Amino acid sequence: MSQFYVVMLNCFIAVKNVCVLWLAWSINRPMGATLTRSAQWTAAGYGTGTLEITPLNESILNEINKFVESFIYKYPQEAKFIFVEPLEWKTNLEPSAFESGYIISETTAKSEEVDKDGEPLLLLSVPHIQVRSFGQLSQVLSVAKDNKLQEAQACIEANRDPIIKILGLDYGEMNDDSTTLTILDTINKDNETFIKRKIAILLKQLDLHLLNHSLKHISLEISLNPATFKKDVELLKRFSGKGDQTVLESIEYTSGL
Repeated sequence: MSQFYVVMLNCFIAVKNVCVLWLAWSINRPMGATLTRSAQWTAAGYGTGTLEITPLNESILNEINKFVESFIYKYPQEAKFIFVEPLEWKTNLEPSAFESGYIISETTAKSEEVDKDGEPLLLLSVPHIQVRSFGQLSQVLSVAKDNKLQEAQACIEANRDPIIKILGLDYGEMNDDSTTLTILDTINKDNETFIKRKIAILLKQLDLHLLNHSLKHISLEISLNPATFKKDVELLKRFSGKGDQTVLESIEYTSGL
């Protein structure tokens, strides 16, 4: 093996080890850490960029879709919870894709399911859609069929703080572990606070699952492609800098190795 590839291999292993440390550190961060830290965003970054089309991102989106699709069956009571703010994004879905349970016209579709004020929990006004419960979010993925990955991506890109929109500002920094869910099971399940808290813990568990899933994906992604290596370094540079919010002070890529 040439000296170039020996150096590349050593650097690649070092980068992957940093990724392992970074993901382990992220586990103790607030909910939503996976989307901000693990998912691969375009150069503009998490604040204004879009999700890149990469195997890791596709894997993360698929895991999120599995969670949302099964939510209505696993947690029917929580699926009816109305979000503090609707999730809104630009969709490719047409009103005609919605069938029973929806009132449709040529350019709009709205759910028959409404809140206490009579507002629909799903409102599509082509090309924009608003969704206000996990039950309706699950229906969107069902209607999207083969395009559910694109819908999930569009939703995430347009809603950079989904936890806050779903549960409110108080839940954006939640760090409860899974044992709390067992304790909550003894509380009156008709209580709205219980439902909200349980959803928060389920979302935290999803976040940890996605972090672990990302770690496994990265550990299996071994390549000596210089272009791929450089891309990994550029990704890590986004999380470099001074202060306790980063795990690297600096990292540089030298193309002349």
